[in-house]
Amino acid sequence: MNNPLRDIRYSVRSLVKRPGFALIAVFTLALGIGVNTAILSAVNGFILRPLPVTNANELVVPFWGSKKDAEVWGPFSYANYVDLRDQNRSLSGLLAWQMTSAGISSSANRDEEGRAEIAWGEMVSNNYFDVLDVKPALGRTFAPEEGRSQNDAPVVVLGHKLWERRFNSDPSIVGRTIYMNGQLFTVIGVGPEKFEGVKFAIRQDFWIPLMMQTKLNGGDPSWEKERSWSMFLLMGRLKPGVTMKQAETDLNIVAGEIARIYPAKAADTKVQVVSELDGRFGSFSKTLKFSSVIALFVSGLVLLVACANVANLMLARSMARTKEIGIRVAIGAGRLHIIRQLLTESILLSLIGGGLGWLFAYWGTALIQASIPPMPYPINLDVSPDLYVLKWMLLISVLTGVVFGLVPALVSSKPNLVTVLKGEVTGLAQRGFRQHFNLRGVLVVAQVALSIVVLVCAGLFLRSLNKALNADPGFNTENLISMRLDPGSLGYDAIAGKRFYTDLLKRVESQPGVHSASLTAFLLMGDSNGVVNPVIKEGDPDPLPNQGMSIERSIVAPKYFGTMGIQLLRGRDFTDHDNSDAPQVVIVNQEFARRFYGNEESALGKRLHFWWSGSPPVEIIGIAKDGLYRNVYEDKTPYLFIPEFQQYESGMTLLVKADSAANMEPVLTSVRREIAQLDPRVPVFGLLTAKENLSFAYWAPRLAAGMGTAFGGLALVLATMGLYGVMTYAVSQRTREIGIRIALGAQIRDVLKLVVSQGMLLVIVGLATGLIGAFLLTRVLSSLLIGVGASDPITFFGVSILLLLVALFACFIPARRASRVDPLKALRYE
Repeated sequence: MNNPLRDIRYSVRSLVKRPGFALIAVFTLALGIGVNTAILSAVNGFILRPLPVTNANELVVPFWGSKKDAEVWGPFSYANYVDLRDQNRSLSGLLAWQMTSAGISSSANRDEEGRAEIAWGEMVSNNYFDVLDVKPALGRTFAPEEGRSQNDAPVVVLGHKLWERRFNSDPSIVGRTIYMNGQLFTVIGVGPEKFEGVKFAIRQDFWIPLMMQTKLNGGDPSWEKERSWSMFLLMGRLKPGVTMKQAETDLNIVAGEIARIYPAKAADTKVQVVSELDGRFGSFSKTLKFSSVIALFVSGLVLLVACANVANLMLARSMARTKEIGIRVAIGAGRLHIIRQLLTESILLSLIGGGLGWLFAYWGTALIQASIPPMPYPINLDVSPDLYVLKWMLLISVLTGVVFGLVPALVSSKPNLVTVLKGEVTGLAQRGFRQHFNLRGVLVVAQVALSIVVLVCAGLFLRSLNKALNADPGFNTENLISMRLDPGSLGYDAIAGKRFYTDLLKRVESQPGVHSASLTAFLLMGDSNGVVNPVIKEGDPDPLPNQGMSIERSIVAPKYFGTMGIQLLRGRDFTDHDNSDAPQVVIVNQEFARRFYGNEESALGKRLHFWWSGSPPVEIIGIAKDGLYRNVYEDKTPYLFIPEFQQYESGMTLLVKADSAANMEPVLTSVRREIAQLDPRVPVFGLLTAKENLSFAYWAPRLAAGMGTAFGGLALVLATMGLYGVMTYAVSQRTREIGIRIALGAQIRDVLKLVVSQGMLLVIVGLATGLIGAFLLTRVLSSLLIGVGASDPITFFGVSILLLLVALFACFIPARRASRVDPLKALRYE
């Protein structure tokens, strides 16, 4: 026990004696470890941190879909959920849930208490809290008899933050009635402080029985029995000793029985079971995991560059400590003891660097958190470092200390005792200068090679972002104001809601500075979209279950295309006459026309059906230009636009196009005033202006480009520091030689060429190695790039030129110093 403590005390004294070296090494390591800690913390916050429930590792998420698909990520109908819940043998419980929103108010009066606050919550099966083993902070959760039949239990469990925010943490809230979408619900409990629902990253403020959805949101009550209406996500808890694979097999036995009894609704379907961590983002989970691995890999390369840099510093320092180490060996210190002492020093440096890196990680994760775009939902995503990340940071710090300290320790522990005892303090360097210079050169080559890989990744992401920003999305958000409204949150029915929106559009369009106004259910390239499944051409038979083409769609009001700047290529726009009394119509995009009818001309005037061939026919009255609808990564996709007053939606986004940027603020003020005059209780949320409407769509490319640039810049700085250090050391070792050359008539340009060529040789070798590595490794980035190939020549060439210029500068400074050597002083050197 005494020896390690003595090694630590000696290491502390040694570092204190050389504060310059210690500060540079610690800061370099702090940058490398801090970057890795920040990225690991972000990954932990997104995909590793479990739900705050008992034994979260037992939770699994089933998905439903077609057997022909390798992976399925679909939701379940309520009827299928009930069969799976009651007939499975592998789960101790299986719950169903669906995210929803509601306007929460304390009264129905047109006063402040009657003003609705939009809250997001979950409609859940009555066993929800039991399966999750979540206990309320106040009151109780749902009883077994609540929610067995539709609209039988208007009860609600409030989220802890909603209870604090809206009801001032009133301890007598249990038993009171509140208004939700204009309907009375009785508060039976308040959830625990740390639990905010199973919808990951979005805070849920209430839970109601899913059997209350018709009372809350209206709609067709036949969802309870209709097996083709897949609306719910499931989550189950494994029984002790049961694996996910066994649970999947068990649930598929039940699914097979469902398909046998209801072949028209469930033939050729299957169940896929994944862990809660793998299922929280559905089909996007794999992409998110892959992106996380890439981020961790690139940040790991930055840490390796930092390690190589500090290893170079340690080797340089070992030259100065040759006499000290030689004397210790001469008086009996064993080589293992010397290695242990030097490793203790390097690990101590790394731990101090890790502590500083922990602070850098907080700063980095704060930047990541701040980059999350404005959303209509309350985001519940904490990526700050926690205890789990702290453990990994300590492990990374120790491993880092071993990585950069082991080789210098092995080299330094074997000095040439003869030269040292003769008083030649550079005995170690003199004996093996070429060996150590070569080792330091290899480290520089490694730094340059790793930096090239990181810089190429950064360049590709920057080019990808530039392509995305300059690509035409098919619409224009310039001078556009958008905001979410939901009169249904106050209990408006379809007739009252249509009247509200009609009056509002007329009022808004009459305001000065307004170019046009419209409504849409989904903001293009926003965070959500609707789907019609399936769409059937007139005359075609109904597809088999889970077959047919699912088409994304939005519900829009007249003047939508003009307000959004979407070009109508053929046909006409929707008008006020396209209401529930008129024949049903639809506008499709070019890709829809090509997929279904071969070309745009053939599609115009054709009729189709939604869901089944016996549904009312819908006529195609217009063809819109193709665009981007979901995200910047998508290929051309079919899309539908349905008139608002033929398929009414309560929650809509109001779109207002101002005449100019200068008019946006006055227009926003007048729009708010008109909404308040119609009904001051109607909540306005999700306000976005101009380019903010695209902030969510471009968040991922911007984050990738920003992180790549930070990593690339850091790697370049560290590699440049390493090269500069090596060249400075090389010049100091060759001072006598350079002095003799100058004394014999060498010109300044000759000395410059001698030194610069020596450094640039290392750079060129590292550059070639790094380009090969980057060419091979960036293949995996293809799916994350937009409009740029993984071997983009502009990126590879640009990064190479950048590195060469920076390296040339790093070599030139020591070379310039060498060219100014005084021959007389150089001849007396050492």
